[in-house]
Amino acid sequence: MPRSVKMLTALAVALLLGAIPARAQSVQITPFVGYAFGGSVRDTVLEESRSFDAALAYGGSLNFPISPTWRFELLYSRQPTKLANGLGPSFDVTIERYMGGFQEEKGEGNVRWFGTVWFGATRFIPGLGDFGSATKFSAAVGLGVKTFPVKNVGLRFEARGFYTLVKGEGGAFCASGTCLFAFSGTGLWQGDVSAGLILAF
Repeated sequence: MPRSVKMLTALAVALLLGAIPARAQSVQITPFVGYAFGGSVRDTVLEESRSFDAALAYGGSLNFPISPTWRFELLYSRQPTKLANGLGPSFDVTIERYMGGFQEEKGEGNVRWFGTVWFGATRFIPGLGDFGSATKFSAAVGLGVKTFPVKNVGLRFEARGFYTLVKGEGGAFCASGTCLFAFSGTGLWQGDVSAGLILAF
């Protein structure tokens, strides 16, 4: 094969590969840090609302392409906070989320808008060693933007809303028959805003 033909073939292959950005069709790992807020329940013992303090949250996501515009994503986040307000005692609580869902990306070039829906579990861990944690079903939605200043490294900015099912009445954080508080209601709404560093492979 003549050298000029080889060069033209190589150039054509390079252009075809470049037509679909590698970052859009690659695995993306994104550690993030953000600010989480909201979330209150009704304390049925004291007949008052108890809420979680807004606080720093951090975590990471891992997602895989399943089509040119859709991705499957796993999400983990952690928020050390307090259950506060009212007459009852305040105490430390860590909120952890374990979720999986689907993400749709839109846009071309270095900027891509996206929306995500997740389902999974939220775990509430009291900062008192003798009391057990509580795990509830959760769902979430998120909207954000990804930008890639270089080929395989980018930034991700996102706002997320979380709904945790706490339907009915019951005690929470119990040990030896004693519970820290009893709550009522149907669900707990929380949200966060975050920024992350994307590593695409």
